[in-house]
Amino acid sequence: MLVMFGTRFYGAVDGHAGQRQLTKFLHFYYMPLVPVGTLWVTQDLSTGYEGHPVAMSARSVVAGYARVWGPVVALVALASGHVGGFVAAGALLALSAWTWTWRSVRSPLEKRRREYNLLALGTYCDPLQMEPELASMLQRDVAEKWSRVAEGRTPEDVARLGAASPPQAVLAYASLRLAARLAPGEQARKARAASDRVLDAMKDSDPALEGGPYRSTAPAELPAGAAVTDRRR
Repeated sequence: MLVMFGTRFYGAVDGHAGQRQLTKFLHFYYMPLVPVGTLWVTQDLSTGYEGHPVAMSARSVVAGYARVWGPVVALVALASGHVGGFVAAGALLALSAWTWTWRSVRSPLEKRRREYNLLALGTYCDPLQMEPELASMLQRDVAEKWSRVAEGRTPEDVARLGAASPPQAVLAYASLRLAARLAPGEQARKARAASDRVLDAMKDSDPALEGGPYRSTAPAELPAGAAVTDRRR
């Protein structure tokens, strides 16, 4: 008897402009069993995915289980014929349906965040989800670019006072967001709040969503060696 056992990607979440998170699971007959890692997909290939590893995504893991196991277990619960089974089936189907709303980011703030990530870092991925090694590489690159647009200011100054130019806003956001990923405790919390203030300050012009002046800044590229290719199995 052929036993279908191996690895497969499930749980697409947080998508924007073709990029998204997927979690690789060990599967048995295509039913996800154990999550083994999350990949931020930057490009779909004919044989798999290109992207970079990120921290294990709880949302992607839950979505992977709920979208496959939810309907199956719900059918079993309905077959029981008990009121409790009907209630359980309804809850499972509702959870499964809810996870499909996670496939793409929806709020203007999160869409703007993705655009700033791409312009500064070469990926729509939020730095808070990145592995420390990649975040450190990108932090060095952003620091070098910041030195060319800073005009004597710090990223914290931009968060408090506003940006003097489009590249300054993009790079101030990226610098603060990377600090939020890599700094300890209270420093990380303050950097994260400051990065959100930079985004919030741009909500009226909304350049990331309407093709405004930030589009004049060419998207960065990921550092060499950061991207990986994983087969679709």
